[in-house]
Amino acid sequence: MPLRTDLWLFAAGLLASSVNAAAGGGTLLSFPALLAAGLSPIAANATSTVGLLCGYLTSLAGYRAHLRQLRGEVIFAVVPSLIGGALGAKLLLVLGPVFFARVVPGLLAGAALLLLAQPLLGMLLRRRARFDHPAALFVALFVIALYGGYFGAGAGILFLAAMGLLYGRDLRQVNAIKVFVSLLANVIAAATFVALEISHPTGALAWRAAAPLSLGAIAGGSIGVRVARRLPAAGLRGFSALLGLAMAAYFLVFRG
Repeated sequence: MPLRTDLWLFAAGLLASSVNAAAGGGTLLSFPALLAAGLSPIAANATSTVGLLCGYLTSLAGYRAHLRQLRGEVIFAVVPSLIGGALGAKLLLVLGPVFFARVVPGLLAGAALLLLAQPLLGMLLRRRARFDHPAALFVALFVIALYGGYFGAGAGILFLAAMGLLYGRDLRQVNAIKVFVSLLANVIAAATFVALEISHPTGALAWRAAAPLSLGAIAGGSIGVRVARRLPAAGLRGFSALLGLAMAAYFLVFRG
């Protein structure tokens, strides 16, 4: 892999991880970058999940205080997030590249539109009613982790919206839980991809591309909590969303 591709993937990992730490939607940056590096759609998706994992780990350091305050909610989220993430990753590999190529335009477009709607979602969350029944919490966390394990783009925003409604917390606390739950779903999804690739190598995980992406994610995760919030949020959101819509159109027209 040429040096310029390594630098490209490093930059994509840094930006994607920063966006994930601030709000969510970073996969809309890492996924197209991996496609541009020559990976197939299913390999780009799995490699993005593995490569961005370190970014979530470093982002948690910025939310330690919130997570200590929300210990009960954090513990409750562990089981549905792990089960959903594992099942989503398994579905990605079982259903295969043909099915994924068919649904990816809709997933990309939905994630992009969800990213554009984030300000409206935030306004609605501030006016929310609270629906904190344990069964509703469990099902919501499981379904979103399932989606995140299958296709990560937009999962963080789904977490943010659902948990804002269900937990009845302010958005900074909700974002802390989102980072933790996203980490859990991605850890188990990444472990599933790695285990299956080791036992039955198919090329669904590109180790060489994951390395520079992961290094960028480490840097992005460590600075994202502090810096990404100071950057023009509307600009980051708009760029990521337009990129997602462009990729959806590309898949629909040229790979449909």
